[in-house]
Amino acid sequence: MIRRLLLHLLANAAAFYFISVILNGDFAITGGIKGYFIAACVFGLLNSLVKPILKLLALPFMIMTLGLFTVVLNILVLWLVKYVLSVLAFQGVGVYTAHIAAFFYAGLLIGVANLLISWLIRR
Repeated sequence: MIRRLLLHLLANAAAFYFISVILNGDFAITGGIKGYFIAACVFGLLNSLVKPILKLLALPFMIMTLGLFTVVLNILVLWLVKYVLSVLAFQGVGVYTAHIAAFFYAGLLIGVANLLISWLIRR
């Protein structure tokens, strides 16, 4: 169980790094490696505590869109990560987004990354 948790943490930190590289300035996490790991920890915590509640509340939309509404939930969780990091005020760690479309692309990419992570860990 701890191994899975650490693998998810490392994989989410790597996913945040690659998302920052792919979106090239539109979505960035400041603070270097420390920033990626802190953002991955906050994302993992929110993903395990808040996202199930959001999925339950958004169940009608999930059914109507055949699960595509999960992208919107990922966007919401990423926005919560940005908010939590700004409230906790870790030294030099934060999330920068140039516009709302960056949240969409980041939510889509983190959803794909988490799908791959879950698939690889199950094997």
